[in-house]
Amino acid sequence: MYSGGVNSVAETSARSSGTTAPSQPQRGLGMERDSFMQLLLLQMRSQDPMSPMDTTQMFNQMAQLSMLEQLWDIRDLLEQAQGTEQLAQGAALIGRHVEAVNQAQEQVSGLVEQVRSVSGEVWLAIGDQEVRLEDVLSVE
Repeated sequence: MYSGGVNSVAETSARSSGTTAPSQPQRGLGMERDSFMQLLLLQMRSQDPMSPMDTTQMFNQMAQLSMLEQLWDIRDLLEQAQGTEQLAQGAALIGRHVEAVNQAQEQVSGLVEQVRSVSGEVWLAIGDQEVRLEDVLSVE
């Protein structure tokens, strides 16, 4: 969360160096964090040394960058919470009879024996079949 002041800018700089930034693309942003930082650094390097950016402008950009970094962190936390919630929903179905559609679009029914998370998707084991939590049609 935001701690304010110079520490927040220093933390942003540490994150932009690649120490904590994930290497996977950030959905909904159109580019990766690293790509964004490279673009910002290129812009700063390409400045005319005879007429550099106004310090007020630079501080405004740093504040915007800090806010953007915080929004990325919040989004990451929300995605983690959503994954945990979906896993808990799946776990609540263990021992319950469900009807669902498998990947081959065939209807499957039976007791949920196991729940696992693979690449952000929750899968339910029903006998020798596996179905995604989102493909459950009914629960008894």
